[in-house]
Amino acid sequence: MNYKEELAKFKHKTKLTVRFSDLDAMGHVNNATYLSYLEEARIAYFHDVINFPKDSLAFGAVVANVNISYLAPIELGDEVFVYSRVSKISRKSFEIENVFERLRKGISVLAAKAVTVLVAFDFNTKTTAPLPENLKLKICEFENLNC
Repeated sequence: MNYKEELAKFKHKTKLTVRFSDLDAMGHVNNATYLSYLEEARIAYFHDVINFPKDSLAFGAVVANVNISYLAPIELGDEVFVYSRVSKISRKSFEIENVFERLRKGISVLAAKAVTVLVAFDFNTKTTAPLPENLKLKICEFENLNC
């Protein structure tokens, strides 16, 4: 499957702006910056899908795992889109898949892929918690998941 076919699985897209401060000494977006890009894409996804306020820090989940495959460099001046989807959801966690698309001089390239696992968390008791049903239902409906 080529990556354009893969993009068809994603219903959510976030446009990012590459800042000078995102770059490393080679002029590429630094590998650690991708974590911030993933966070921006997650915030946009949850705002758009479950109407979660972009200015709230009280999401109720923590990142348990992130896996990023870097496939092509992103540089200053590139247009960057991050496609997001929840691919798995369980009682206490869910998995978000992301694909980074880089546009440079009209040519589109798959720049990176990532998978992030988020776990519902009760910050008062400092323990994992079940995902709220309303959140689960909205995500499942948006993604056409069988929940």
